Amino acid sequence: MFRKITICMILLMGTLFAISAQRSLYSETIPMQGHIELQESFTLEVNRPITFTLTDEMAGTTHEVASYEFSSNSPDVVYQLRLSPGYTTTLGEGVFAFRSVSRDSTIAARPPIPFKLSVLNRITQDQITDNEFRSIQKSIGEREGSRVEERGSIYVTFPTAEEGFNLQGFTFGAYEASISVEVLAD
Repeated sequence: MFRKITICMILLMGTLFAISAQRSLYSETIPMQGHIELQESFTLEVNRPITFTLTDEMAGTTHEVASYEFSSNSPDVVYQLRLSPGYTTTLGEGVFAFRSVSRDSTIAARPPIPFKLSVLNRITQDQITDNEFRSIQKSIGEREGSRVEERGSIYVTFPTAEEGFNLQGFTFGAYEASISVEVLAD
């Protein structure tokens, strides 16, 4: 037993002397850096063709015209979705409306047909609209960890008869409307 203890002591002492006898010949630090690229995407899928047969039965109806998907890996940036009319009608700037595309100068100018726009966030089921038929701007993106994401739908709603939707004074012909879609980063 004494012999085993002596052998263990000799091995332990030898190891300690060997460790303390080591010296550094060269020492250096290798610096490294990493970078994650900013990844932002917005895709808009328009339900084509979007052709409405404008009749009195359209009053108060809602129609999905597009869907979108948004994602970003920057939770520090605030994103805004802005939907506005593609052009101005006699109803004023920023008001959504169909305008007549008739080129016949013998027909008096046809009044525009207004509509409301609404946006539905399909993740949270939050919906935003402007009851005055005006442009919409909303924050976009739900934070999930270090990412911001949103999937949504864009709807057109025609006014109800009580809101003044009455096509009795309109003549036949073609009408057009457009929606400008922008995503802003702040």
